[in-house]
Amino acid sequence: MSTSNQNPFANDPFNPYAAPETSGFAIENSANGPPLATLGQRFGGAFIDGLLMLPLIAVVVYVSFNSVVIAPGGTEPEVPLLVTLMTVPISIAWFLILHGYLLATKGQTIGKMAVGTQIVDAQTGELVPLLPLFLKRNVSMQAIAMIPYVGNVIALIDVLMIFRTSRKCLHDDIAGTKVIVYQPR
Repeated sequence: MSTSNQNPFANDPFNPYAAPETSGFAIENSANGPPLATLGQRFGGAFIDGLLMLPLIAVVVYVSFNSVVIAPGGTEPEVPLLVTLMTVPISIAWFLILHGYLLATKGQTIGKMAVGTQIVDAQTGELVPLLPLFLKRNVSMQAIAMIPYVGNVIALIDVLMIFRTSRKCLHDDIAGTKVIVYQPR
């Protein structure tokens, strides 16, 4: 037994008990530009953006509960189709009011600005124009989420895909984007 504090097997390349040399997560894409946003930054930005959507959600819930009707001959309360259909354009307008300018000029939402991240094209690292960015990242996932049963599963898969080494969600793959640490231009 060694009397020093050194491990005699520390440099043994075949030691199955040796600590791994890397964590397995790609922290930086040095060949492709700036570092990717961390999981904490991605969560923080999404959380803040979610909080900013709460006023709209509160109004929708209030209107929905106050416009519930009982179908003739039925016992199940129903929300009129008009209320449901009005929710989509209102939520799109609210999102664009909050984040449209920042997305178009900096590739950021308010949440991403708060945590210091931005959305860029995965191949070029350049900002993505607002319309394609919004349609591919947001509208496509909202449309998929509306598919009964399957939509909820796909929405869950979208979020869970962030644990890959590329840290890209399904909506990033669809839009061809990645989220990086903010780089002022």
